[in-house]
Amino acid sequence: MIDFLKIGLIQPVINPDICWNESDSFIISEKERTTFIPYKLNIDALSAERVWQEISDGLRLLIKSNNCPQIILIPELHLPISKVNELKIISKKHNVMIIAGVDFQRNPSDTSKIRNRGIITIPNNWGKDSISTRITSLHYGKTYFTYMERSMFKNIEGSECYEDPEQNMYIFKSEKFGNFGIMICSDIFDIERMLLYQTKIHHLFIISLNKDLNTYFSMAETLARLLYCNVVICNTGHYGGSVVISPYEDSNERTIYKYQGQKMFNTHLINIPVKSLNEAQNFDFSNDDKKKKNIRYKASPPGYFDKITKNK
Repeated sequence: MIDFLKIGLIQPVINPDICWNESDSFIISEKERTTFIPYKLNIDALSAERVWQEISDGLRLLIKSNNCPQIILIPELHLPISKVNELKIISKKHNVMIIAGVDFQRNPSDTSKIRNRGIITIPNNWGKDSISTRITSLHYGKTYFTYMERSMFKNIEGSECYEDPEQNMYIFKSEKFGNFGIMICSDIFDIERMLLYQTKIHHLFIISLNKDLNTYFSMAETLARLLYCNVVICNTGHYGGSVVISPYEDSNERTIYKYQGQKMFNTHLINIPVKSLNEAQNFDFSNDDKKKKNIRYKASPPGYFDKITKNK
């Protein structure tokens, strides 16, 4: 395993209070027949172009640096649907994995159902010095929609729609970079998912569009302890609130990165531990001396080591 995994965070600015709003003329025409504020399915073209420009600038800064990340995260709902193929081309060309939140989409089998999805792109030679010639991409969906989303779906472009929850949970395995799980925003509260991930991952990557920053900061700290893994939250630059936490013993080391500040596009490159964390995950804190083994992490949760041993 490598010592550290390089993660790029791109945090464009989307204001969810206005970017999906319908035009004033449409709202006036709808007013007589509905009490629900009408919304567009996708953000307006001008905002989409600006956000894509910020994403492109962030990708350019990260990829062309001398310390190019292995994985790049882009927040929930920020990638315009029209730019998905372009993102795949960039991922393959530069041999970098990208996890990005895609704007709302209708279920093609039932257009009244709305999906909130992310995409993960994996070049065939990811993590190697060789040039990639193919790319594998996977769309994964949100399971638990927020009350704001549900309210918004009551009038999408003049028709009543509903959330389309997707139940799939994924674990990606890598002996070199560590295993990781992925989720979208409010799925952070899904207890069943946490039970699946515990003892099985080194990293948890969460893309979000969330204004409740303090709750998510607390959840990141809690999950880093319960799952005993690195927790990375990439939030919109409109609210700030991206955070990276690892279960280090020293509280000054534990928060690797934390961004607070509103309405500012920003890009950051951070390193998260892999090899040393894996050693701590497989360490018996009850019977061994962590100082002798130079374990720099807090003790794993009660029962964690027993589950690790049982799963081997």
